[in-house]
Amino acid sequence: MAAKKQTCYPHGIENSICPACGRPMPKVDYYTARPLRQEEISRSYDSRTIRITFTDVNPHTGNICLFCARDNARGRRTAGLLVMAGGGVLSMTAMIWGVVAANLAERAGGDVGAAMGLPMALMCIFIIAAIVGLAIFVETNRMNPWRKYNQEQLFGLFQTLIKKEGSLPGAVCLSPGQVKQMKQS
Repeated sequence: MAAKKQTCYPHGIENSICPACGRPMPKVDYYTARPLRQEEISRSYDSRTIRITFTDVNPHTGNICLFCARDNARGRRTAGLLVMAGGGVLSMTAMIWGVVAANLAERAGGDVGAAMGLPMALMCIFIIAAIVGLAIFVETNRMNPWRKYNQEQLFGLFQTLIKKEGSLPGAVCLSPGQVKQMKQS
C-alpha cells in the first residue's frame, strides 16, 4: 500500500503547485485561534448555548491538493462502492429467495410467513449494508478536483483533512464567516 500523501498545506500561497503531484492547488482562507475558556450561557430542556472565548485569532492562507486527497481516499471509495453493490445484489437475491420459499411453502401447505422470515431478515441486513456503502462512497467522493468550490466549501474540506493530518496542534481552524460573525456579537 502506498503511503498517504500530504493534502493540506497550512502556510500556502496563491497559485501554488502541489509538491507531491505537481498539480495546481486552490487557496483556502482560514483563521487559527486558541480556545481560552468555555462557559454555558443558557440551557433549555433540549438545547444549551455555550460561549467559547478564543485568543490569538490570526488570518492564514493555506492550500489543499484535491488530487492527492482523492488519491488518498481511493481505497475507501472503492470499498464503499463494493459494499454498496454487494449489499444491493445480496438483498435482491434474498428477496427472490423469500418469494421462491413462500411459493414452495404455499404449495406444500406450510406456513408462508415462517418461510419468508430468514430471507426477509437477510434482505434488511443487506439493504443496511448497501446504505452504509453508499454513505462511505458519497463521503469520499466529495473531494472532486474538477468541481468548482466556493471558499466555504473549500474550508470545510480543508478543515476535515487538516484534522486528520494533525498539522495544526492545539489550534482551532475557523472560517472567515465564523470570525466575522464572532466579531459582530
